Amino acid sequence: MKNILTIAGYDPTSGAGITRDTDTFFSFGFHGISLPTCTVVQGPKGVADVYPTPQGQFRQMLGMINDGLSVDGVKIGVVFDQWYVDEIAGFLRKRKRIPVVVDPVFAAKNNRELITGAGMRRLVGSVFPAADIVTPNIEETSILMGKEVRSVQDMKASAKILVDSGINAVVIKGGHLKGEPTDILYDGKGFVEWKKKRVERVIHGTGCSFSSSVLSYLVNGYPLKEAFLAAEHYTERLLKESYRIDADGYFYTSSGIANSTDAQKWDIINSLRRASGRLLQLNCIELVPEVQMNIGYAIANAGGVEDIAAFPGRIGKRGDSIYFRGDPEFGASSHVARLILTYMRRYPYMRACVNIRYDKAILAKAKEHDMYVVSFDRRKEPSRVRGAEGKSLDYLVDIVLRRVKRPPDIIYDKGDIGKEPIIRLFARDPQELIEKMEMIRP
Repeated sequence: MKNILTIAGYDPTSGAGITRDTDTFFSFGFHGISLPTCTVVQGPKGVADVYPTPQGQFRQMLGMINDGLSVDGVKIGVVFDQWYVDEIAGFLRKRKRIPVVVDPVFAAKNNRELITGAGMRRLVGSVFPAADIVTPNIEETSILMGKEVRSVQDMKASAKILVDSGINAVVIKGGHLKGEPTDILYDGKGFVEWKKKRVERVIHGTGCSFSSSVLSYLVNGYPLKEAFLAAEHYTERLLKESYRIDADGYFYTSSGIANSTDAQKWDIINSLRRASGRLLQLNCIELVPEVQMNIGYAIANAGGVEDIAAFPGRIGKRGDSIYFRGDPEFGASSHVARLILTYMRRYPYMRACVNIRYDKAILAKAKEHDMYVVSFDRRKEPSRVRGAEGKSLDYLVDIVLRRVKRPPDIIYDKGDIGKEPIIRLFARDPQELIEKMEMIRP
C-alpha cells in the first residue's frame, strides 16, 4: 500500500485541509497520512480563528513519520509560519524522488490570514523549489507577483516568472476570473489551458481537492500534463456533486461521497439489467398497463429525479412479448422517479417501484400473500394539485403514506376521467419487485 502525506491545517468541518486531502487519497486507493500545522476554527460561514499546533507536538509527529514510515507523495497546504516551513523543508530534503505538490494557502475565503509574512517568504524560498508543482489561485498569484492578476495573459506571464524563479511547474487556477474560468499549467516548455463552465455557488476546499487529486495522479505514475488534465476532470465532477451542511453557508465536496455515488449507480444499473432479463423470461405482458410499464430504482439518499434510474421509453408489449426500448438510464423517467422520491421521504429503504395494470384479481392475489395494499381516490385531489404538472401523484401518495404506520407493498387507484387505473408496487430493490410481481400474476 502506498502512503501519501498531507501537511496542512485541520478543518473541523472536513471541508478543507488535511481531512479533505486524506478523503481524496483514500478514494484513489492510497493510505492517507496527515500532519496538522494548525487548527483552523472554521465552518460553512468562514474562518473564525487559527491556532498553531504546539511545536513540540508537531516535531514529534513528524519524527514518527520519519521513523521508518514510507511516504510516496507529499501535499503541502497551510503552513502557518516560518518555523513550520523550516521543519517541512528539512523533511523534504530527506525525501527525494517522490512527488511533492504545494498548494499555497495565504488566506481563507473570508480573508482571514493563514500565514505570516515571514512564513510566506520562507515557503517561496525553500519549499517551492522542492515541489514538482505549485498550484496558486489568482489571488495567491497576485500576492506572489506583487500586482493584481486579471486575465489569462496575466496568468501566463506570472507562470513564466514563477518557473523562471526556480519552480519546476505551476498551475494557476483562474476560477475567480471574470468571464470563463480558466486554469493554466506551465512547465517551462509550454502552456496547457483548461476552460470550464462557472459553477454558481461558493464551494469550500476546491483548491485542496484539486491539488490532492493532482498528487494522487502523480503517485499513480501519470506525467505532469496528464495528471493536470485528469485532476481537472475529477474536480469538475466533485463540484457538480457539491452539497451544503447547513442552510446557507459554503458548499462542500467529498471524494468518498462522489465515489460511493458512482459505485451505487453502477450497481443500480446492473440490478435493473438483471431485472429486465428476468422479466423477459417471465413475459408477464398481462401486467403491462395501457400507459405502459416502468421500473425505477434509486440510490440511497436520492435527492432528485437524476438519482433514479429507469428504462427510457418505458416497457411495453410487442406482439405477445414484453418489450424494452433501451437499457436503464438515470433520469429516464420522471413519473416513477417522483413516486419513489415521495415514498423514500417516509421509508428511505424502499427504493424501487413499478407501475402495473389495475386488476381486482391482482389485488386479491396480493392480499393472499399478505401484502399490505392501500389506495387513494384521484377524484378527491384538490384543484390546485390537479392542475400542477407532475404534482398530482406525488401529493396523493404522500397523503396515503401519512396515514399508514408501515410501508405499503401496493398503492393503487381506480382512475378518473382521462386517467387509467394503476397499481404501483414498491420494494427495496428490483429483484424484490420481480418476486412480488410473480406472486401477484392473475
